[in-house]
Amino acid sequence: MAALGFTMEKTVPLRQWIKGASRSVRSGNTGAAEVASSEYISASLKIAVALAEQISRAEKLGDLGVYRDLELLPSRAVSDWAGCVRIRLKAKASETRVAQQDAAATKSDELLDLQPLPFASGTNGSNAASGWEHEFDADMNEQLKTFLASFDADQHEASESEASRNRYGQGPSAPVLRAVDVRSNSCCAWSSEADDLYYLNVDSAEIRRPHSELHGISSCHGDAASDKLQRIYSLGLVFYELFSMGEAPPPGLMGIKASKNAFVSLPFADENESEVYTSQPKRRHSRASHRAAGEIGVSQKSFEHLKFIGLPGPLCNLIFNMIDCIDGDFSRDECYTKIADIASDLQLMLDKPSKFLQDLDLEKLSLSGLQLSESVLSRQEEFESIQSCYRRSISGSCELAIISGESGTGKSWLAQRVGTYLSEQGGIFLSGKFDQMKQAKPFAALASAFDQYCDVLIRERDADWVELVVCKLQVAVGNDACHLIKIIPKLGRILTHNRSFADSYMDQNCLNALQRLCYLLCQFVEVISACSMVSVTLFMDDVQWADEASILVLNRLLMKGHRKFFFLGCIRDNEMKEDHLFRKLIENIRLFGINTTIIELSCMDINTLNELMSNLLCLPPRQVRSLSEIVHKKTKGNLLFFSQLMVSLNRDGLLRLNLSRGRWVWDEEEIQSIRLPDNVALCFSKGISKLPLEVQSALHTLSMFGASTKCQYIEALESQLNLQLMEPLQVAAAEGLVSNVKGSFHFCHDRIQEASYAMIEKQDRCRYHLTFGLCLVKLSINTADVDMLFTAVNQVNLGGPSAVLVQEDFRIIAEYNLVAGKRAMEMSDYSSAYGFFNHGISFLPKNHWADHYQLSLELFELASQSALAIGNSLSLGHLFGEVLKYGRCFEDKLNIYFIIVSSLAYMAKVSEAFEKGRKILSRLGEDIPGNPSREVLNHEIQQTQSIIRGISEDDILNYRLMTDKNKLAAMKFLSKMQHITVMVKPTVHPFVTLKMVRLTILHGLSPVSPIGFAFFGSLLAKLGNIQLGYKFVLMAQRLLHKLDAKDFAGEVIGAGIEVQCFMEPLLAANERRTEGESAAMTAGDLQYACLNRVLYCLTLLWGGVNLSTVHEEISKACRFIKEQGHKTSLFIMLTGQSTVLTLIGNESVSALEDEQSRSVHENKNPHQLLILSFHNLYRSFMLHNDHAVRKHAEEFFELKKNTWCMFSGSIVQTLIAGLAAFQLYRETRYPVWIERASSCTSEMKIWAEQGSTWNFKQKFLMMEAEDHFCNGNIEGAKECYKHAIAYAKLHKFINDEALASELAAKFYLQTGDLSSSIEHFVLAHKKYICWGALEKADRLFSYINEKFGILLGGHTSQLPSNSRDVHGLDEIDPRKRKTL
Repeated sequence: MAALGFTMEKTVPLRQWIKGASRSVRSGNTGAAEVASSEYISASLKIAVALAEQISRAEKLGDLGVYRDLELLPSRAVSDWAGCVRIRLKAKASETRVAQQDAAATKSDELLDLQPLPFASGTNGSNAASGWEHEFDADMNEQLKTFLASFDADQHEASESEASRNRYGQGPSAPVLRAVDVRSNSCCAWSSEADDLYYLNVDSAEIRRPHSELHGISSCHGDAASDKLQRIYSLGLVFYELFSMGEAPPPGLMGIKASKNAFVSLPFADENESEVYTSQPKRRHSRASHRAAGEIGVSQKSFEHLKFIGLPGPLCNLIFNMIDCIDGDFSRDECYTKIADIASDLQLMLDKPSKFLQDLDLEKLSLSGLQLSESVLSRQEEFESIQSCYRRSISGSCELAIISGESGTGKSWLAQRVGTYLSEQGGIFLSGKFDQMKQAKPFAALASAFDQYCDVLIRERDADWVELVVCKLQVAVGNDACHLIKIIPKLGRILTHNRSFADSYMDQNCLNALQRLCYLLCQFVEVISACSMVSVTLFMDDVQWADEASILVLNRLLMKGHRKFFFLGCIRDNEMKEDHLFRKLIENIRLFGINTTIIELSCMDINTLNELMSNLLCLPPRQVRSLSEIVHKKTKGNLLFFSQLMVSLNRDGLLRLNLSRGRWVWDEEEIQSIRLPDNVALCFSKGISKLPLEVQSALHTLSMFGASTKCQYIEALESQLNLQLMEPLQVAAAEGLVSNVKGSFHFCHDRIQEASYAMIEKQDRCRYHLTFGLCLVKLSINTADVDMLFTAVNQVNLGGPSAVLVQEDFRIIAEYNLVAGKRAMEMSDYSSAYGFFNHGISFLPKNHWADHYQLSLELFELASQSALAIGNSLSLGHLFGEVLKYGRCFEDKLNIYFIIVSSLAYMAKVSEAFEKGRKILSRLGEDIPGNPSREVLNHEIQQTQSIIRGISEDDILNYRLMTDKNKLAAMKFLSKMQHITVMVKPTVHPFVTLKMVRLTILHGLSPVSPIGFAFFGSLLAKLGNIQLGYKFVLMAQRLLHKLDAKDFAGEVIGAGIEVQCFMEPLLAANERRTEGESAAMTAGDLQYACLNRVLYCLTLLWGGVNLSTVHEEISKACRFIKEQGHKTSLFIMLTGQSTVLTLIGNESVSALEDEQSRSVHENKNPHQLLILSFHNLYRSFMLHNDHAVRKHAEEFFELKKNTWCMFSGSIVQTLIAGLAAFQLYRETRYPVWIERASSCTSEMKIWAEQGSTWNFKQKFLMMEAEDHFCNGNIEGAKECYKHAIAYAKLHKFINDEALASELAAKFYLQTGDLSSSIEHFVLAHKKYICWGALEKADRLFSYINEKFGILLGGHTSQLPSNSRDVHGLDEIDPRKRKTL
């Protein structure tokens, strides 16, 4: 124990503690008074809190009739309460003196109750109260020399201490003993001057009756109010001595000497005493008439003395209010009546010294007035909840926290506090604000947030971490960074060397462009999150005003589930409709398992407001309670209303600083009489109306632009319209209504803007909006300022057509909206673009189709494109109808026709889209047959091959460009028809492909030509020429890069890989699908991004990858596809997931819902029907469901004959369908089954001969073995089974190895070779388990038991010895371990 050290406790009297603690903090002052240090005050506060809480607990028990603890407190007879206080100290003893302290502390504790001992000669016993400074008598010293020691204080200090006690009228106090080390004759750690520091380490304090009074205590029978005041007064005297560092209260504070009948007796008063010094005089009618003027002077001087020695004013006031309570009804209102209030106030001083202990900065406050800081207004519990969300995001999760509440409840204050905290922690806090009056500016809030991050990159551009971020951003977004820079302008200053940053308006697929932007923003967030050691926090304020495009981006960011990404939002829930898009967003991300925390802020109750008032005015809660009740009644607890009222009270002088008292004071009657409006906005309006007229006018102008506006715009209006704006707004800033931050004016709260805007007459608002907008729009066009353009046109649109007085302005404004809409489309914000185009249409004058045809046509076409992009199907019909009615020629209507076909496909009306597309192509001179025969198809193929024959790959790569507008339009429609025909008219799909190739050869290259060549290669491979088809898909990919047709990269790569899987090792080619997915996402092509992901996962399944890995990848893919909302891909993926779960044996999860299956059959989508029928066939074949095998095989072969595309899935489809046909032929001997089986075998043979041996060799051998089996060629079958198993093992297709072993086992079983059959069954069982197909392994084992149980009559002991060889199963899965 001595080696390790230990914690030692010691109990000392209060006055000894004061003496030791004051030595510890003595600053060397030589004046009459020492200055109390913060360390001393802090330790003293701990003592004071402990004493107050002890008495408070005793009084609470007394109120309940339990007087035990009250009886242990000092009685009235003990006027020196300070002498009854004991302090428990705690300190860490040094290792070298542990044993000494242990012995000394033990003996000291034993001697504390000894009676005073006689002193040696020359020492007066009456002076013993100051400590023993002389030696004991020799005999007694001999007895006790190992236990007792004298105090080390000098005689002068002892005399002063004794004199101080005499001022109380006390007798000598009991001696204090101290242990010594008999070996070294040195004092314990508590006696040395260095160890005086331990006096500041207070553990607890206690006040008790002296030991001499503990006997004969009479029971209490009540605790009157006067008794409680007595204790407060007596404790106040103790605090005076404690905080004054040992100075006793002057006689003027000590009460007066009176007869017993003049005082209220304490429960423990000695009834035999006739006179006592008491602290509780009887109640008087007037303080002045019973207390001498000299006594009052002493009181004032005493508290001035406390201030002089360095005690803070609030602490002086607390002590004064304790002592002053003795006057009862004549005491001041602030005097204490409950000891519990004292304990609470002391604890506040200890916990929050900056607010409740330290003096106010009167000079600063007298200049600034009342200040409502974030630390005062923020809510701690809610703040800690958000902190928890942020910490979880640091650990790697994606978190969402929403602060919800009505206006004025402190949402933004709380969020700002979070932002300050995160910034101090080194976090990345990006913030933006949605504005109800700025919906037309594309992605304004998100742009503001991400620009802040770019500011950091620019500022720290020389740092290594910035170089890393920039490098990763270039890799992640590549040449498509130009699309991001349109949204995040400052990003252009970081990625300045990229060659594709030039602004241009392009004809693009609106759906793809919007999705591309979402993808690029996700990549941006992914990079900055990955490069940050802490979470990236994106804060969006006023999300209830978010535009549709921004919510789509937020939805994608959150559903992406970025690691270390934290989204914080503020919403006015009461101003959001039930169908608000953000509500749907929250529902969506919850379904995806994103942690979501909703923090609801309501108006404050009276207790919360009182706590807030206490913190604001730096006064204890009890002193502000009455003011809080008045304010709560007037503001109903609304935080914004509260803050404005308090500032108003301070400005009007009803809440003011009292310099003499050093605190805030107020007039409750005057405040009570104030009449306030019920609405906080009206309150602001009232305040604004008191301002000078020019300031009001400037605020009205500013409010027209929303919550914030660039100073540049205000300066332009001031210059162009000759208005006074800038100087009056500076006056408004001084009033706290607006702020000028980073070149923009901001209203300090939305309610101020709303109040100012509401003060403008409705008929004047439109006129002002139009005037301001037209002024700025001309300037924006001259300066090419896009932000100003959006702001200006939005102002014009807010004015509306009714505000236009000049006829020519209608056309001009429509043109302005057309320009703004096009710029919004370039930024992929089709919601804003649609708004501009729709407003432009509304400004078109009468007879606009006749007078302004081109303007009208362009507005309606672009409005249709934007409406399609944002899913506004209701508006599409009207827009289509106008163009189709007033369009002057077929060519003018082509764009609208294309949008119609796209909208039908988007709404899953694929059959209608096909028919509409056929008609348009026919009018363009490109007929597509509805139900072509095989002969017609062969003729088309021959014609196309004759046209392309003799043209080399280099010729095509360097071919001329297509210029014929009608042919370009036809190619555009044909590319759209590619996917449509695959889904509903697979027999027509080859004609669409052939048309695209022929148009390219005859008229030149178009941007969609690579699509035609990719599907042409697929068609050639399907027709049996795999190698030639492979060349064409590789050429299509090179042509894609040659034309820089990135928008179609996902489709071209995806179609090409389907053919590459036949020529390259399956899993190696499959890895390129991730490239296809990324290319599609970059282009915003969600359809092919999802299809690439689906095919990637299914290829893992058919490639023999462990099923647990496949299941994990499919689960990720399902989530990804759900994020994109692509139902067709989701159907395919869920079907594959159902197959995987069936093989694994997880029957509790039904991946494919029955209603989805019914929906497929009802819609009769041939592509989906083929997929569904094959998976049904596969599952029934693998699980030995013979009856189902026949049913699903019939369905599959009927659907398979109509497919003309080469899909990698055809490999496993041909294999399983062929094996099932062989099995059905052996069971039924129907010729149709052997014909189907032979057809599948022939197809597999072609693939094996022309394609990759790695993929097809073992599969073809399995089918050939089954063919020999059906034809009775036993030896040929044996040889093929043997080689199929060997090649499957060599090529690492464990699923093929297991299947080949199972087929061989069944073959040997039926031919009577039981030993070989069991051997192959055991091998198949082992490989299925290794693959992860546990349910399949179980079914196989049951099949073995069934077959061999019949053959051997249930005597499994007769099985050959090698049937028990299940080597390798033990370490796979105990649940599936089987012994044959």
